[in-house]
Amino acid sequence: MKIYIFIIIVLYSFNLLSNEIEVIELHENKSLDQIVLENVEVQENEISTNIESNENEENENEDVSIENININKQSYLLSLDIDEIEKILDNSKNIKSAILLNEFTSLLEYNDYDFSVEKNRLIFFNIVNYFYNSGNISKAYEIVMSRDLDDHENSDLYNIIKINYLLSTFQLEEACFLKNEFVDTIKLKNNLLEKVDIFCLILEGKNLEAELINSILIETETALDENFQYLYEKIRNNDYQNEINKLIFDKKNNIEFMYLYSAMARIAEIPLDQNFLEIDAKNLSIPIILNQSSPIELRIKAANESFIYNIISIDSLAALYQSVDFDSDQLNNPEKTLKQLSDNTDLLMAYYYQLINIQIFPSERLQALINFWKFAKKNDLELIAYSLSYNIIQSINLESSNIDYSADISAAYIYNNDFENALKWIEFYENSMGPNEKVSYTRILLDLYSTTNTEDLLTKINNNLQFFENLNMKNNEELIYILLTILGNNENNNLSKDFNKIYDDRLMPSLFIIKQIEEAIKYSNSEQFLIYVILSLNNLNWNEVHPQHLQLVLEGFNYYEGEKIMKNLVLEIFKNFKLL
Repeated sequence: MKIYIFIIIVLYSFNLLSNEIEVIELHENKSLDQIVLENVEVQENEISTNIESNENEENENEDVSIENININKQSYLLSLDIDEIEKILDNSKNIKSAILLNEFTSLLEYNDYDFSVEKNRLIFFNIVNYFYNSGNISKAYEIVMSRDLDDHENSDLYNIIKINYLLSTFQLEEACFLKNEFVDTIKLKNNLLEKVDIFCLILEGKNLEAELINSILIETETALDENFQYLYEKIRNNDYQNEINKLIFDKKNNIEFMYLYSAMARIAEIPLDQNFLEIDAKNLSIPIILNQSSPIELRIKAANESFIYNIISIDSLAALYQSVDFDSDQLNNPEKTLKQLSDNTDLLMAYYYQLINIQIFPSERLQALINFWKFAKKNDLELIAYSLSYNIIQSINLESSNIDYSADISAAYIYNNDFENALKWIEFYENSMGPNEKVSYTRILLDLYSTTNTEDLLTKINNNLQFFENLNMKNNEELIYILLTILGNNENNNLSKDFNKIYDDRLMPSLFIIKQIEEAIKYSNSEQFLIYVILSLNNLNWNEVHPQHLQLVLEGFNYYEGEKIMKNLVLEIFKNFKLL
């Protein structure tokens, strides 16, 4: 039976002539599941620790500057009306800067509110709902589990998050146990709880009970859930006599059931498709990754995005790349295979990675690695390629036969924050070959990434102005001008005259938003500043931001709490502008 695939089967004693399905034990195996869910286990351990600790204890995180915010500085968020908070959160769901997203998350996840105050409970509800609807169900789950929320007015949402999180990470035993805790005490809309109950009954081998509840469900549902019935019958190994022969996903109608569908589809060996992923690319990435019946290229795409958003670890990504089943003919004929897969970037990433690992001779292995990096950089996936390569490059010897690749190897070390080894390869090349343009760029890269504070970073940018100016792009010129202005060293740095572009297509935020940012800078209110900067940058990449807007943002972060934020932002902006 298809139910055997991902869970260990435990046969209970029963009449062999019975129609009952085999009873199964609901726990994950020790293959790709366990690797992919390493981050999940870490998160859950952290949640347990937080629950056991004193709720008033201040969260410690050396990498997050917002850690110094206390209850007094939280007063700006608390001072806003509920409708204002709702509008801020609703207009902050697509933050494209990873640095700012992490900072905003750190601000919002603070939840040591006095729940005896109704407004504080509503703020908490809106923050949980924000994480849940913006692609961070794991954070929503973490926050919900950190408080005792029984009998709260919004407990239905919190219970939905708990169950959906467990379903999405295929922790079925835990999901079914949780369902049993409140099956008789709460009723979730659209019969979600009843459907989870039916699913769990099938997994427990209680077919007759499942059939009874499902028949009642069919009679009572206003609009029959065709997806659920299709999956239900597939799990039961029955043919579903209906017009549909595949899952049909609709963001408007199906969003509440996606996590349940994903768990059922995996059991039934039903593939999930691009339409499923597009409903909620962040939250539904792990269900896609774990569904071995889904197209491998879609699973890789989901895994790539999940790694970028820190949902899965690099080991998880490497395991999935290695699991792609390329045959010997494909691996032995790279030229032919690369041509065949030329329109499939995600699959090619896995192919290049596997090519590295099958090379016998060190020189061929290194050349395959260089090809992997080149391909990844061409497709804006170099962060993934460098991260996957870290263990590999550590096996490359610092010797003359590898000297031509010194700059590339050094760059890989830099992006893995191993600055000591990066410097060794740069000095090795310069001592043997002398400095040149290629290695000079890598040294600039090392200087920028290894700086410990913003002042040093801006100084090094100023010292290498000629290099950046040689890139000769209008937007880059504006960026350098802005940075030198912040540094107070732009007397000799004038913008080139351009009468062909009198107006700028890039939009400025509203005057209200600008004034809020300026006021926050004036009065050193970091929380107010962060909130309105986030609002002003929602949906925008850094190279889409108006230069005056960008200057205001960077000026504010130059005085923001925490030394690392400004430095990391500048590096992120340089990457977005293709300066690095």
